[in-house]
Amino acid sequence: MAKGKPRDEDDEDDEVAAPKKSKLMLIILILLVLILLGGGGFAYWFFAIHSKAPQGASAAVQVQPEGPPTYTALEPFTVNLKDPGVALQTAITLKVRDEKVDAKIKERMPEVRDQILLLLANQQSANLMTTAGKESLGSQIALAVNRILGAKTPNAGVSKVLFTSFIIQ
Repeated sequence: MAKGKPRDEDDEDDEVAAPKKSKLMLIILILLVLILLGGGGFAYWFFAIHSKAPQGASAAVQVQPEGPPTYTALEPFTVNLKDPGVALQTAITLKVRDEKVDAKIKERMPEVRDQILLLLANQQSANLMTTAGKESLGSQIALAVNRILGAKTPNAGVSKVLFTSFIIQ
């Protein structure tokens, strides 16, 4: 019988502990649900408010004049790079918005060629061997030409620089 009493006491402790654990679990579960709902509500509010501005901005960026783009081919360039004894020969075509921009480029061709020559001569051959290096150079050329043209955005001037030939010797 001595063994029976401790078992009965243990059973009573389990019965008393079970409701305390279930109440604690219920409180934790309710808090967890409230936190998740609050976080979801905040996320919805945050993205709903902040996503409205980019949609309008992207709509403005996507507005482009109708019709095919115009391409302006420049005479080939041959320059010495920063590396001793290394030369670059390249042909460049500029993608522009329309014929008006093409005409502006042709009017200011000496300035355009000068800026491009300076940019090309200031390059290292190791940088130009990678695709990222060529893309970076193309972006620099587009910015330089757009500065000459007074274009504030790529849609108003040169939108892309295309290398139609690229030889490093």
